[in-house]
Amino acid sequence: MKKKRILFLAVFLILSTLFSACAAMGAQDTTESMAPQEPAYDRGYEEAAVEQEMAEESKSADSARGNFNAAVDRMVIYNAYLEIAVEDPEVAMQSVIDMAERNNGFVVSSNLNRTYTGSRSLPRAYLTIRVPAGQLNSIMDDIKALTPEPKEDVIAENVSGEDVTAEFTDLQSRLRNLEAAEEALVELMEEARDPEDVLNIFDELTYYRGEIEVVKGRMQYIEESVALSAITVEIIAKESLQPIEIGGWKPEGTVKRALERLIEAGQWLVDAAIWFGIFCLPFLIPLGVGAYFLVKAIRKHRANKKAKKIEEIESIDEIEQS
Repeated sequence: MKKKRILFLAVFLILSTLFSACAAMGAQDTTESMAPQEPAYDRGYEEAAVEQEMAEESKSADSARGNFNAAVDRMVIYNAYLEIAVEDPEVAMQSVIDMAERNNGFVVSSNLNRTYTGSRSLPRAYLTIRVPAGQLNSIMDDIKALTPEPKEDVIAENVSGEDVTAEFTDLQSRLRNLEAAEEALVELMEEARDPEDVLNIFDELTYYRGEIEVVKGRMQYIEESVALSAITVEIIAKESLQPIEIGGWKPEGTVKRALERLIEAGQWLVDAAIWFGIFCLPFLIPLGVGAYFLVKAIRKHRANKKAKKIEEIESIDEIEQS
């Protein structure tokens, strides 16, 4: 098995070397045929210099044009997100679906649910659509136009892009190499006579064809993602943005007052700490030091007094025993 692989690699390298040599010879012939000819004897030197300068300018212009085209042909995947508030989210969701289908797009996913708050039932819709990348901005404007007041009812809007030019170029190079290896394996299989060699080459060929399919699938996914941009739309009921009010009672007012009292209490505590540290602490430190030494002296005096009593009691006991 190892010898067969070495034979296969040797044949593949020989074929690659022959191909490179033929390409180099063809490039050399092309270069020689395109080499500037010696100017005729009767043509002036200035005329030849002018023509050469014009040729260099034309070459520079072609190079600049090629760089411009390379800069334009970039592959970018655009994704957008919108959150809007409307009177009826269910109707707005159907309008967005119609927009996608009308502009040669399609719906990836859609979801409609309801939130129950007291006696009210508020709908909420989520959907993701794919539309042609060239129509992304116009379709987003149409979706925002579904709101009663676009300046206030468009809650969130975001557009992001991912440049996949380098990845796609790498995939193209990898695909060319895999297809070249596949062709070489096919030629080896046609020339093989030993059944074991045929099976070994077939295994390698199966592997390379699988890799080719993976690369082609990724390239197709990138091309479709670049051609069709994704828009995720979240639609909420405008009524859900209104403050809750029950019989004239507004909970948000109570919450506001409670927060104000909490902030006032915190301010009072901070002010008290500042007054204590600046005004009271300079007086309390000397008093604290004096109180410490006073307490220490009192404890020492009590200890000495207690020790004297113990000595007197011991002396009386000695006298009685004697």
